[in-house]
Amino acid sequence: MSDEELRNIIAVDDDFAVRMALDFMFKKWPEYNLILAEDPNDALTKLDEREYMMMFSDINMPVMSGLDLLKIVKEKKPDLPVVMLTSETDIQNSITAFRYGAMDYLLKPPTIATVRGAIDKAVEYIEEQNSKGSINMDDFKDMVENFSPEEMGLTKSGSKSTEFTKLVTMLQEKLIHPGKIGRIHNLFLLSKSGIVISNLSAKNVEQTDVDIMGGMFTAVKDFMEDAVSASTTSSLNDIQFGNFHVKFASGAFSELAVVYTGILDQEAEDSITDTLIAFELENMKILENWDGDMAKLDTSAKHLESLFAAIDKDKS
Repeated sequence: MSDEELRNIIAVDDDFAVRMALDFMFKKWPEYNLILAEDPNDALTKLDEREYMMMFSDINMPVMSGLDLLKIVKEKKPDLPVVMLTSETDIQNSITAFRYGAMDYLLKPPTIATVRGAIDKAVEYIEEQNSKGSINMDDFKDMVENFSPEEMGLTKSGSKSTEFTKLVTMLQEKLIHPGKIGRIHNLFLLSKSGIVISNLSAKNVEQTDVDIMGGMFTAVKDFMEDAVSASTTSSLNDIQFGNFHVKFASGAFSELAVVYTGILDQEAEDSITDTLIAFELENMKILENWDGDMAKLDTSAKHLESLFAAIDKDKS
């Protein structure tokens, strides 16, 4: 295979040892061409010189941080999978990278297994993006606003209809980032009426779409509680859509919707409940007579960030 046929991957890190470690790893994978950059400016120059399959980037670098580089790259190449390299001590930066559009983050020092896993996920993501068309959000909005369990054949537990399946497919394409390694893909803090107070998303979901999804979560949850879960005494309701789940925690004034893949253990479930309780206790007086002013609930993002840090990655 000639150099022109290889898939290019760029890695930027100001630490010479990390660059050499990555260079050593990639000798095992001759199907990929690794381009190393020693700082963000060097990376931006090299990104203009050829097409890349994905990028690895350190977060903490002098002159320009990896987060600033990520923002620039995502503006120029919004579909380029980017994996950030970080240490356990800077989880806040990892969450910021998540919000800026990073595919995921790897703890330093990176290992052969984690780097290869990230590459394979990037390949899956690219193939998925190439195989599907764009979502018509007007159609999606109409489906959500006209959600009718009876018309969709959902009046009996376990039944589905073509329209409901289409709705689930649209949701999955909007909410699930196929390249993301961690379990948690979206966190939505909602009012009881479905207004999105705050959200933390793995994909770059526009605010208009976020509001539509908030209404959808509320409609589906209310129906499922009436039709399927009337006998449950749990404060957490879990609804499965295809290969992803939406887990709801219900408080006195708000709801917390966690969109995830895989399995959440009891520790994660406890963290979800604790987060909602902490948010409501902190904002009880405001929530009792909330008028929709988001500025009054400006600590909501902090609670979601803490929850993400607690439960996103598998603990091993």
